[in-house]
Amino acid sequence: MAFSGTDSSSDDDLEGSPSRVAEQLRTLQTLVPNINQRDERSILEDTRKYLRRIQKETGQIERELSQSSTSGESERPRIIRVETEKVAERRFAVKIVWRRGAGIAGRVQQVIECLDIQMISVVINETKPEEMLSTAFVKEKSWPSL
Repeated sequence: MAFSGTDSSSDDDLEGSPSRVAEQLRTLQTLVPNINQRDERSILEDTRKYLRRIQKETGQIERELSQSSTSGESERPRIIRVETEKVAERRFAVKIVWRRGAGIAGRVQQVIECLDIQMISVVINETKPEEMLSTAFVKEKSWPSL
């Protein structure tokens, strides 16, 4: 694998220009942590080890993420019921009953916040051991007349 500072260079550029190789080795020294050696072979070997470690860690993180998404509760909110009730002129109560799970309250809140409304307050209560109720009191935004 040839290292190149730009996408447009080829392997011939590395062989033909010692100053270009030296420049790329200096770049590697700044990008790869803990390179203390100055000789080309050590710099390249340390870079190879670093890239393999990053590859291994990335694979481990991907495996953990895929396992967490396939086992147990999903991270998506499991909304059971949504009700709206008008409480005053241009003011509503939005009630969302959802299945409890790790991090789900924040996701339900994100859903509420993405609506094009003005939030007044939100109350979260337990309705059953496995269910929660978010009640958002909201105000319809006033639109400028055209």
